[in-house]
Amino acid sequence: MSLQEAVPVHAPTVAADASIKDLLAVVQRNADMLSGAVGGPLVVGTLTPQRNAMTLAAKDVQSSFFGIYRQVFARGFTGAWRGGSITCVAAMPQFTAIGPVYLWCDNKFNSPAVAMLGAAAFESVFTFSAQRRNAQIQYNATVPASQQVPHHSVYRVAGAGFVPHVLRNSFAQMGIRLFAPYSYQVVSVLPGVRSMNERSKLLVSDLTSSVVASTLSMPFNHIFSWAACTPELDKMSYRQRATAMSSWLVDNYRQQGVRLLARDLAVRINYTATLYTGYRFVERFMVDLSKTSM
Repeated sequence: MSLQEAVPVHAPTVAADASIKDLLAVVQRNADMLSGAVGGPLVVGTLTPQRNAMTLAAKDVQSSFFGIYRQVFARGFTGAWRGGSITCVAAMPQFTAIGPVYLWCDNKFNSPAVAMLGAAAFESVFTFSAQRRNAQIQYNATVPASQQVPHHSVYRVAGAGFVPHVLRNSFAQMGIRLFAPYSYQVVSVLPGVRSMNERSKLLVSDLTSSVVASTLSMPFNHIFSWAACTPELDKMSYRQRATAMSSWLVDNYRQQGVRLLARDLAVRINYTATLYTGYRFVERFMVDLSKTSM
């Protein structure tokens, strides 16, 4: 008997089909987890320049929206992604919190508000140190050596700005978790949107609701970004920190007015609305993929 006769020619094809079925089964069982593992690092890494712009905006009240981005890209195109690698790693548990942890809390407590707060706290435990360090790396790249701040240890899960960080995460999630169903009802009847397919309508509703959530979360993110690059806060008591943060935020907008507020909102929306819309797109794709494997 020849070797070709002894071994069926379709054996590799059968093995490949089995491997594909196994892969689809994994996707089916773990769509939410895979959304966090894949979608999180993808969107967070891509949007590193926008995140760096938020850091600079917290310490620079004079530059315009485009002036902030000129600073981000001052050292070349690739330089705008400085500090992004560590946040990509942290994005895996971050977006796992936004997905499965949120759903678990919602089922457990039957309260979207409690679920968002629980998911936000979980998210902050894993991302606070990475995002604080990223902010410091970006800030140090734009100031003389004498004004640079020490880097936050990646092993310190908390510090000055942790509470605003949790609140920021809570409000940022509201777009895709609370507002999106209502915004979908609105955008579905708009003249320019009615002719779109279902996936496009969902994308527009996610973006619209995320713009609102970005606006609500902006003050907390701004405080976090400022606190990350203000090491003096680490030596203060919790009450002193809260007073200093509140005074800084109020005084900034009292002195600079609507111009600064509009710039900071634009910087925040440019990052957060894109981030959550992109993640929700990946999440929905993974869920649809899991359904096709059933």
